[in-house]
Amino acid sequence: MTIHRIFTTVFLLIAVSAFAGAAHATDITLFVGAEMPGSIKTDDVKTALDNGPVYGLRFGNDFVRYLGLEHTFAISPDFMFPGDAIHYTCPSADASGADCRPPTEWAETKGFLYNSNLILNFPDMDQRMVPFLTAGVGLIHQYGDRNLPVGTKFAFNYGGGLKFPNLAGPLGARVDLRGYRAGVLSKSVNMVELSFGLMISLGR
Repeated sequence: MTIHRIFTTVFLLIAVSAFAGAAHATDITLFVGAEMPGSIKTDDVKTALDNGPVYGLRFGNDFVRYLGLEHTFAISPDFMFPGDAIHYTCPSADASGADCRPPTEWAETKGFLYNSNLILNFPDMDQRMVPFLTAGVGLIHQYGDRNLPVGTKFAFNYGGGLKFPNLAGPLGARVDLRGYRAGVLSKSVNMVELSFGLMISLGR
Protein backbone atom coordinates (compact mmCIF):
# COMPACT_ATOMS: atom_id res chain seq x y z
CA MET A 1 0.00 0.00 0.00
CA THR A 2 1.42 3.40 -0.99
CA ILE A 3 1.61 6.47 1.27
CA HIS A 4 -0.77 8.27 -1.11
CA ARG A 5 -3.42 5.58 -0.71
CA ILE A 6 -3.05 5.63 3.08
CA PHE A 7 -3.50 9.42 3.27
CA THR A 8 -6.45 9.25 0.84
CA THR A 9 -8.15 6.63 3.01
CA VAL A 10 -7.56 8.61 6.22
CA PHE A 11 -8.94 11.78 4.57
CA LEU A 12 -12.10 9.98 3.44
CA LEU A 13 -12.65 8.53 6.92
CA ILE A 14 -12.26 11.97 8.49
CA ALA A 15 -14.69 13.46 5.95
CA VAL A 16 -17.26 10.75 6.65
CA SER A 17 -16.89 11.31 10.40
CA ALA A 18 -17.42 15.05 9.98
CA PHE A 19 -20.57 14.43 7.95
CA ALA A 20 -21.85 12.05 10.61
CA GLY A 21 -21.40 14.76 13.23
CA ALA A 22 -24.61 16.44 12.08
CA ALA A 23 -26.63 13.49 13.31
CA HIS A 24 -29.44 13.72 15.84
CA ALA A 25 -28.74 10.43 17.68
CA THR A 26 -25.43 8.94 18.75
CA ASP A 27 -24.30 5.54 20.05
CA ILE A 28 -20.88 4.88 21.59
CA THR A 29 -20.00 1.24 22.24
CA LEU A 30 -17.04 -0.32 24.04
CA PHE A 31 -16.79 -3.96 22.99
CA VAL A 32 -14.82 -7.18 23.39
CA GLY A 33 -15.00 -10.20 21.14
CA ALA A 34 -13.22 -12.78 19.03
CA GLU A 35 -11.78 -12.79 15.51
CA MET A 36 -12.12 -16.14 13.67
CA PRO A 37 -10.15 -15.82 10.41
CA GLY A 38 -10.22 -19.38 9.13
CA SER A 39 -7.41 -19.43 6.55
CA ILE A 40 -5.48 -17.30 4.07
CA LYS A 41 -5.21 -18.38 0.43
CA THR A 42 -1.96 -17.70 -1.42
CA ASP A 43 -1.55 -19.10 -4.94
CA ASP A 44 -4.07 -21.91 -4.27
CA VAL A 45 -2.31 -22.82 -0.99
CA LYS A 46 -4.32 -22.32 2.21
CA THR A 47 -2.69 -21.56 5.56
CA ALA A 48 -4.83 -21.94 8.70
CA LEU A 49 -4.93 -18.87 10.97
CA ASP A 50 -5.56 -18.92 14.71
CA ASN A 51 -8.54 -17.24 16.38
CA GLY A 52 -7.79 -14.25 18.60
CA PRO A 53 -9.38 -11.68 20.94
CA VAL A 54 -10.42 -8.20 19.84
CA TYR A 55 -11.17 -5.00 21.82
CA GLY A 56 -12.57 -1.81 20.39
CA LEU A 57 -14.81 1.23 20.13
CA ARG A 58 -17.76 1.92 17.83
CA PHE A 59 -19.11 5.42 17.22
CA GLY A 60 -22.42 5.78 15.35
CA ASN A 61 -24.71 8.60 14.24
CA ASP A 62 -28.16 8.49 12.60
CA PHE A 63 -28.36 11.00 9.75
CA VAL A 64 -31.95 10.05 8.84
CA ARG A 65 -34.52 8.04 10.79
CA TYR A 66 -33.23 4.48 11.36
CA LEU A 67 -30.24 4.91 9.02
CA GLY A 68 -26.80 6.06 10.08
CA LEU A 69 -23.05 5.88 9.79
CA GLU A 70 -20.84 3.99 12.20
CA HIS A 71 -17.07 3.94 12.64
CA THR A 72 -15.14 1.16 14.38
CA PHE A 73 -11.59 1.04 15.69
CA ALA A 74 -10.41 -2.23 17.21
CA ILE A 75 -7.12 -3.82 18.28
CA SER A 76 -6.05 -7.43 18.79
CA PRO A 77 -2.99 -8.64 20.73
CA ASP A 78 -3.03 -11.97 18.83
CA PHE A 79 -4.17 -11.33 15.26
CA MET A 80 -4.21 -14.06 12.59
CA PHE A 81 -1.18 -16.03 13.79
CA PRO A 82 -0.51 -18.86 11.28
CA GLY A 83 -1.92 -22.00 12.85
CA ASP A 84 0.80 -24.24 11.44
CA ALA A 85 3.65 -22.05 12.74
CA ILE A 86 5.85 -23.42 15.51
CA HIS A 87 5.00 -21.88 18.88
CA TYR A 88 7.97 -21.70 21.20
CA THR A 89 7.96 -23.63 24.47
CA CYS A 90 10.62 -23.52 27.16
CA PRO A 91 13.07 -26.43 27.23
CA SER A 92 12.40 -28.78 30.15
CA ALA A 93 15.62 -27.67 31.82
CA ASP A 94 14.24 -24.13 32.04
CA ALA A 95 10.68 -25.07 32.95
CA SER A 96 11.15 -24.04 36.56
CA GLY A 97 13.26 -21.20 35.75
CA ALA A 98 13.92 -17.77 34.88
CA ASP A 99 14.34 -15.88 31.73
CA CYS A 100 12.82 -18.34 29.28
CA ARG A 101 11.71 -16.13 26.41
CA PRO A 102 10.64 -17.05 22.87
CA PRO A 103 12.81 -15.88 19.97
CA THR A 104 11.41 -12.79 18.25
CA GLU A 105 10.71 -14.67 15.00
CA TRP A 106 8.11 -16.72 16.92
CA ALA A 107 6.43 -13.76 18.59
CA GLU A 108 2.64 -13.53 18.25
CA THR A 109 1.29 -11.12 15.68
CA LYS A 110 -0.81 -8.07 16.56
CA GLY A 111 -3.28 -6.06 14.53
CA PHE A 112 -5.95 -3.39 14.26
CA LEU A 113 -9.09 -2.77 12.23
CA TYR A 114 -10.74 0.48 11.12
CA ASN A 115 -14.18 0.45 9.44
CA SER A 116 -16.78 2.93 8.26
CA ASN A 117 -20.22 1.37 7.84
CA LEU A 118 -23.80 2.14 6.98
CA ILE A 119 -26.13 0.80 9.68
CA LEU A 120 -29.87 0.21 9.29
CA ASN A 121 -31.86 -0.09 12.54
CA PHE A 122 -35.25 -1.81 12.97
CA PRO A 123 -36.51 -0.72 16.41
CA ASP A 124 -39.67 -2.14 17.94
CA MET A 125 -42.38 0.21 19.18
CA ASP A 126 -40.81 0.93 22.58
CA GLN A 127 -37.20 0.52 21.29
CA ARG A 128 -36.24 -1.95 24.02
CA MET A 129 -34.62 -4.14 21.38
CA VAL A 130 -33.22 -2.86 18.08
CA PRO A 131 -32.16 -5.41 15.43
CA PHE A 132 -29.81 -3.94 12.81
CA LEU A 133 -27.96 -4.69 9.59
CA THR A 134 -24.62 -3.15 8.64
CA ALA A 135 -22.08 -3.11 5.81
CA GLY A 136 -18.99 -1.05 5.05
CA VAL A 137 -15.32 -0.83 4.14
CA GLY A 138 -12.08 -0.23 5.98
CA LEU A 139 -8.60 -1.52 6.71
CA ILE A 140 -7.12 -4.50 8.50
CA HIS A 141 -3.47 -4.24 9.52
CA GLN A 142 -1.27 -6.99 10.92
CA TYR A 143 2.11 -6.27 12.51
CA GLY A 144 4.69 -8.00 14.68
CA ASP A 145 8.17 -9.56 14.63
CA ARG A 146 7.64 -12.42 12.18
CA ASN A 147 7.07 -12.91 8.45
CA LEU A 148 3.43 -11.78 8.32
CA PRO A 149 0.98 -13.59 6.04
CA VAL A 150 -1.66 -10.82 5.90
CA GLY A 151 -0.03 -7.39 6.27
CA THR A 152 -2.28 -4.41 5.42
CA LYS A 153 -5.41 -4.82 3.30
CA PHE A 154 -8.61 -3.03 2.39
CA ALA A 155 -11.55 -5.07 3.70
CA PHE A 156 -15.30 -5.24 3.13
CA ASN A 157 -17.45 -6.18 6.13
CA TYR A 158 -21.11 -7.00 6.60
CA GLY A 159 -23.35 -8.35 9.31
CA GLY A 160 -25.90 -7.48 11.93
CA GLY A 161 -26.89 -7.84 15.53
CA LEU A 162 -29.06 -6.60 18.36
CA LYS A 163 -28.97 -3.39 20.41
CA PHE A 164 -30.59 -3.10 23.84
CA PRO A 165 -30.58 0.68 24.47
CA ASN A 166 -31.30 2.51 27.72
CA LEU A 167 -31.36 -0.49 30.04
CA ALA A 168 -30.14 1.79 32.85
CA GLY A 169 -30.43 5.42 31.84
CA PRO A 170 -28.22 5.94 28.76
CA LEU A 171 -26.45 2.59 29.31
CA GLY A 172 -27.36 -0.41 27.20
CA ALA A 173 -25.88 -3.51 25.59
CA ARG A 174 -25.12 -4.76 22.11
CA VAL A 175 -24.26 -7.98 20.23
CA ASP A 176 -22.57 -7.97 16.79
CA LEU A 177 -21.80 -10.72 14.28
CA ARG A 178 -19.78 -9.63 11.23
CA GLY A 179 -18.02 -11.18 8.29
CA TYR A 180 -14.90 -9.69 6.71
CA ARG A 181 -13.51 -10.18 3.22
CA ALA A 182 -9.99 -8.87 2.51
CA GLY A 183 -8.12 -9.38 -0.76
CA VAL A 184 -9.45 -10.78 -4.03
CA LEU A 185 -7.27 -13.57 -5.39
CA SER A 186 -3.84 -14.13 -3.84
CA LYS A 187 -3.67 -13.73 -0.04
CA SER A 188 -7.44 -13.41 0.34
CA VAL A 189 -8.86 -13.70 3.87
CA ASN A 190 -12.38 -14.39 5.13
CA MET A 191 -12.93 -13.64 8.81
CA VAL A 192 -15.85 -13.79 11.26
CA GLU A 193 -16.08 -11.43 14.24
CA LEU A 194 -18.38 -11.95 17.24
CA SER A 195 -18.50 -9.20 19.87
CA PHE A 196 -20.42 -8.01 22.93
CA GLY A 197 -20.49 -4.38 24.00
CA LEU A 198 -21.53 -1.77 26.55
CA MET A 199 -23.48 0.89 24.65
CA ILE A 200 -24.05 4.53 25.62
CA SER A 201 -26.98 6.20 23.82
CA LEU A 202 -27.08 10.00 23.43
CA GLY A 203 -29.76 12.18 21.90
CA ARG A 204 -32.51 9.54 22.08
